[in-house]
Amino acid sequence: MKDYVLSILEGYLEWEKLKQRQNYNRLPQNLKDDLRIKHDNDAKYYYEKVGLSKEKALHADTIISFWTPYSSLLKLEAGWRAYKTQKSLERLIMMIKSNRTNDYSDKIRQVNKNIEEFAKVYYTKGNYMILPKRQMNNQRYSVAEDRIDLTLYECFGKGVLAKFFIDEENLIDWINKQNLNSVFKKNNLVRSNINWFVDEDKPKWISEMTKEEIYEYLGNAILLINHRNRIKDINI
Repeated sequence: MKDYVLSILEGYLEWEKLKQRQNYNRLPQNLKDDLRIKHDNDAKYYYEKVGLSKEKALHADTIISFWTPYSSLLKLEAGWRAYKTQKSLERLIMMIKSNRTNDYSDKIRQVNKNIEEFAKVYYTKGNYMILPKRQMNNQRYSVAEDRIDLTLYECFGKGVLAKFFIDEENLIDWINKQNLNSVFKKNNLVRSNINWFVDEDKPKWISEMTKEEIYEYLGNAILLINHRNRIKDINI
């Protein structure tokens, strides 16, 4: 049986090794784009499966991040700090595969078991979207740690991400085309009607959540991804 969490982590590790071999940080942008279109699953999906142009496919992003909730759960439940570096990923994978009795392996494997259902749908079309502008990718993380509910909140009115849309009509058109309207109560696409993934007094970053809140967030994330997977054609 496939271990989806381990598969994701091994993919991250291969990407880090590739970046080191290619001296990625010193590459011109066009060569970075070439690597991304071949190795990033979201951009690769839109380029190879959907048939978008390379330029358009590079607007791709995952709707629900894997790494932030996963690394937060490792810290909270296993006492393990993980980073997206070659050395850190190698140690984490080693602990997962270890047959020795130690303070971490069993706890890490339990986290993996708890998050396996999410990992199984992570690299599916239901977890991909096309952003209006590529720059929104990095800013989305800095504003909302890739929380899709908080991302959409910041797209309305004077929100930090509203600048990526011409006006609110343009924003609503994008939400509908990306089939994100189910994030809103009764399909009423207004900021005050966002159906928050976590029952909390004030939206917070994933890294600030309790383990219970992270699992609640991921449970609703799975529902959204599966809902979008059932839609025959995801618009662009």
